[in-house]
Amino acid sequence: MYDILRQLQLTQLDILTDIDKFCAEYNLRYSLYAGTLLGAVRHKGFIPWDDDLDICMPREDYDKFISLWQNESPAGYILQNKESSPNFTPSFTKIRKEHTAFVQQGEENANYHLGIFVDIFPIDRMPNGKLKRLIFTYRCMKYQLFTREFVPPKGSFAEKAVSAVLLAMYPTEKRMEARKKLLKKITQQNNNKNCECVAIEIMSTIRQPLPADLFGGLVRLNFESGKFFCFKDWDRYLTIKYGNYMTPPPESEREWKHHPVLIDFENNYDEIKKGTDK
Repeated sequence: MYDILRQLQLTQLDILTDIDKFCAEYNLRYSLYAGTLLGAVRHKGFIPWDDDLDICMPREDYDKFISLWQNESPAGYILQNKESSPNFTPSFTKIRKEHTAFVQQGEENANYHLGIFVDIFPIDRMPNGKLKRLIFTYRCMKYQLFTREFVPPKGSFAEKAVSAVLLAMYPTEKRMEARKKLLKKITQQNNNKNCECVAIEIMSTIRQPLPADLFGGLVRLNFESGKFFCFKDWDRYLTIKYGNYMTPPPESEREWKHHPVLIDFENNYDEIKKGTDK
């Protein structure tokens, strides 16, 4: 399995390299993010057991990236988010590589592209004040719900009940417009450089505010065979995110987190299924 994991990582590295070139061409800011940034600092590359690659962008650059990539993307890639693939459930963007497959548990019947990917997360700003933050968090939860479009299986009874009611109140054809209105409200503080940064992809990141000057400076750090942009104050970010981040987890916790049921480096999942059906 290590050989497959390493080939997967190197394929993701190829995608990142093309994203980096694209961002340089259009002067777009990004940083390695989450476990990928941790890998750059602690391992000078991938965490040895990591099976994905994450970057983040300020919302302004993220929106520009999507618009530019859709019009001028490098050959062989697919940009995927809720707007391009209505059945897609995350609230961020993936860049998928054509003629590859990375199928996770539960995705076997998904009707969108399932190629090997790099995740791109937008970074927004959180309003100051306890009440404003409560309203902000509720809007983020609602935005996630209308993106995901199913009741969270691990939520509390109250969360599940409220989610079910909201989904019933907003049928599928109304959710996209509701998402747009929510996002406009969620991002209304993004020009206020005094507000803390926040990643709104899941509840744990919403509850973990990041420094207001998160993108105040960027440096290139070694990552595998290249150098890629990272927060200048990466130590502060990693400490907030992981605490004592230089200490690896116990061996029992060093495992793939996406649980793929199929990986292919030459064929799309649809191509594989068609071959199976013959």
